[in-house]
Amino acid sequence: MDEIRNDINYPLTVPTSSPFFTADSEIEQVWKHFYHLGQLFAESKDMVRSLNCFIDVFLIRGKEMQSEDKDWLDFFRRQFAIYLMGKKRIFCSLCEGDMIHDFLKMEYEEIKEELEQSEIPFHTENLAAWFDSLELDFPWLAAECESNWSVG
Repeated sequence: MDEIRNDINYPLTVPTSSPFFTADSEIEQVWKHFYHLGQLFAESKDMVRSLNCFIDVFLIRGKEMQSEDKDWLDFFRRQFAIYLMGKKRIFCSLCEGDMIHDFLKMEYEEIKEELEQSEIPFHTENLAAWFDSLELDFPWLAAECESNWSVG
C-alpha cells in the first residue's frame, strides 16, 4: 500500500533545492524521473502526457534533447508516438526505447541522404508534412497487434 501511496504523491519535478534543473543535475536522474512520470500518466490514461514523457526520455538518453536539427526532433517525436500508439500499449522498456531511437535515427539519416541525392528538387520547408505521411516498418510483435488496448 505504501508503494501505491508513493506513486500517487510522486512529484512532477525532480526533487532539488531549485525548481529548475541546474548544470549539476544528473542526466540519468532527469530521464529516470520522466520515465516514471510517463508510466504514471499511462496508468492514469493520460495518453498525451505519457507520450511526451516517453519521447523526452529517449531524446535525453540519446543525448539529443538540445539537438539543433529541428527536422530530426520533429521526425523522432512523430514516429516514436506512432510506434507507441501502434503497439496499442503506451509503454516501452528502456532497451526497447533505445532500440527504436536508434532505428529512427538510421531511418532519418537514410531519408535525408536520399532527399539530398534525389534528382527531383525537394523543398525542406515541407518536411513536417512529408514526415506525417511516412509509414515505417516498426518491429511490433504479432501478439501486440491484437485489437485490445492497454495503457501503462
